[in-house]
Amino acid sequence: MTYALGTPSPTLQAARDGPHKETYLLGYPLKRTYAPYLHNTLTRKAGVPRTYQKVELQDGIPTFLDLLNQENFGGAAITMPYKVAIMEHLDDLTPEGRAIGACNTVYWQQSSDGSRKLIGHNTDCVGIKRALESITTPEYREKSRGRPALVIGGGGTVRAAIYALHTFFGVSTIYIVNRDVSEVETVVRGFTESPVPGFEPTIVHAKTPEQVEDLEAAAYVVGAVPCFPPVTEAEITARETVLAFMNKPEPGVMLEMCYVPRPWTDLAKLFKTNGWKVVTGDQAMIWQGIEQQKVWLNCSEEELPVQEVVAIVTEQVIEDSATGSEPPLK
Repeated sequence: MTYALGTPSPTLQAARDGPHKETYLLGYPLKRTYAPYLHNTLTRKAGVPRTYQKVELQDGIPTFLDLLNQENFGGAAITMPYKVAIMEHLDDLTPEGRAIGACNTVYWQQSSDGSRKLIGHNTDCVGIKRALESITTPEYREKSRGRPALVIGGGGTVRAAIYALHTFFGVSTIYIVNRDVSEVETVVRGFTESPVPGFEPTIVHAKTPEQVEDLEAAAYVVGAVPCFPPVTEAEITARETVLAFMNKPEPGVMLEMCYVPRPWTDLAKLFKTNGWKVVTGDQAMIWQGIEQQKVWLNCSEEELPVQEVVAIVTEQVIEDSATGSEPPLK
C-alpha cells in the first residue's frame, strides 16, 4: 500500500511518535559531504525525531560495531574505505548489496521470531538511476537499451554504476576506463567470482584512444573519479581514452559523480560543450540518501517531502559552490 504525503503509514507514524534516534555516516576521511545536511533536512521536514552525524572511523570497524548496538541506533551510511570491509560483519545482504559487492547502507531488520538481523544494502545504484532518469526521456532510454555504456574509475561507485546501467537501463556491454589496471581487474573479478542470477554484464577494459576507435559509441557515461587534472602518464592516457568516447559522432548522457568542490567539473564541462546532456553528482547523492531514509524509516517515497528537499539541497550545493562555503550540517 502506498501512503500519500501527509497520510503516514503506521511505520512512519511510529517513527514520528517514537524516541529520538541517531543515524550516522561512517568512513574516513569525511570532507565536504552534504549527507548530514540532506538527511537532517529530510527528517526535520518529515517530522521525525532523528539526527544524522558523520563519524570518522580512524580505528575502522570496532567503532561502528559499538554504535550499531546502541539503543538509539537508527541506521548507518557507510562510505570509503569500508563499503566492502563492513560486509563480513553483517548477517545478510539485500540483492543490490550482494550483486554490487559493496554496502553503503546498514540497518537492523526484525525477524518474525523476534530476532534481529543486521542487513547491508546499496542505494548508490538508485541514486545513479534517478540522476540519469532526470535528464533522459522514456524514448531515449528505450532506444538505448542494449547499447554500451562507459564508467570511469575503479572503486565501489563504479560497481554501483555497472549494476545500475545493466539492471535499470538494459546496458549489455560496459566499458571501464581507469588509470589503474589492477583496480579494473578487481572490479571484473568481483562480478565474475560471485555471480548473481540474471546479472551478467559484459565488462570491457578500454585502455587506449586507439582501442576506442573500434568500439561502439556509449549511450551513457558515469564518471566516478576525483576532480584532479591528469598528471602521470597513466592518468593522461585514461583522460585521452575518455575523450575518444566523448568525441564519437553520437553524443549521449553523462553523469559526473564528483560534485565537490564544484558540481561542474572540467570533465563535465567538456562533455556538455561537446553536445552531451550532463547531470551533476549532487543529484545522485540526494536520491541515494532519500532511498536510505526510505529503508531506515520503512516508508514510501510518497510519504516524504522529497521534491522540497531535493530543491533545498540542490540550491545549497550551487550556493556553496559559488561562495566556497563548507556544507552545512543541518
